[in-house]
Amino acid sequence: MNTNGRRLYKRAAGWLTGVMVLSSACGTTAMANGVMLVDAASVADVHAEADETSPVLVKLSGTQAVVLGHDEDWTKVQVGDITGWVESEHLTNGSDTTEDIVPESPEKTEQTGSTEEKIEQKEQTEEKESISEPEQNEEVQAVMAAAKDTQRINEQQKAIETQKAEEAAKAAEEQKAIQKAAEEAAKKAAAQAQAAAEEAARKAAAEAQAAAEEAARKAAAEAQAAAQQAAAKAAAEAQAAVVQAAQQAVIAQAGVSPQDVDLLAALIQCEAGGEPYVGQVAVGNVVMNRVVSAGHPASIPDVIYAAGQFSPVRNGSLSRTLSTGRVSASCRQAAVEAIAGSSPVGDKLYFRRANGRGGQIIGNHVFY
Repeated sequence: MNTNGRRLYKRAAGWLTGVMVLSSACGTTAMANGVMLVDAASVADVHAEADETSPVLVKLSGTQAVVLGHDEDWTKVQVGDITGWVESEHLTNGSDTTEDIVPESPEKTEQTGSTEEKIEQKEQTEEKESISEPEQNEEVQAVMAAAKDTQRINEQQKAIETQKAEEAAKAAEEQKAIQKAAEEAAKKAAAQAQAAAEEAARKAAAEAQAAAEEAARKAAAEAQAAAQQAAAKAAAEAQAAVVQAAQQAVIAQAGVSPQDVDLLAALIQCEAGGEPYVGQVAVGNVVMNRVVSAGHPASIPDVIYAAGQFSPVRNGSLSRTLSTGRVSASCRQAAVEAIAGSSPVGDKLYFRRANGRGGQIIGNHVFY
């Protein structure tokens, strides 16, 4: 292997080692000459301070690091762009202890470089004798290919982890949005439920108040109507009592019996039940005029039942009215008033349907 091939081979090997050991966060790092970790199976934590409780910057295993200093059981090292502290028990330079490990210095670097050049020249001579140029190129290409594959795998893994982190963050944001929407919906539903309850309570209170007012108004109206009805009834009963007392007085004074009053009232009902009140009194006035007339019987029954005088007697309607007692109050009052001497038609003795005959017309009758 020529000088350029050997250098390329060593650079590729160092690159592959760095890529395989460091995490994807550290990336590939060009390693300077320094101490070695114990072996590939040992893992050392690089702390920010010489204290195992301080933050861990990176984890290393089987890689090179530049020694910058010592502090009791700790050694300050530099790995690429990362500087931190490692427990000295994890480090070795091929000797049994780490006491002879000293910080990197320009002189040592130069001396080490001279030794490496000698070793490199010797290795070049030996490899020239045993390895042909095609084989050297194949080995270099294989190492480079392996390094690139490792780098690609690390980059893919990092991309996958980044994608997973982004997806997790997106999922968290979506869950947060869903939770916020649920909280907003619950808050809105609670507000709507409260508003509906308040509206229902207000409506129920208004309906109850309206119902109470309506019941009170109705009760007051019913009470007033009942009072008015009772007063009217009492007034009517009092008036009826007065009228009855007056009628009794008139009847007693006229010398007629209650039966005579009933008979005259029944005749007025049959002859003028549908006539105005004055027409009813006029019929009774005619009967009482005949009672006192010299050409007619001297009593109410004799005048009414005289042959051929009143049609209700002839057709039987007077008899039916007396048997049923269906005589209006106005006809009974008209009979009493006629007996008492009321005379709306004067001394007239006859009446009939108004058909053009001369006389005093009241309603549908003409009196003469």
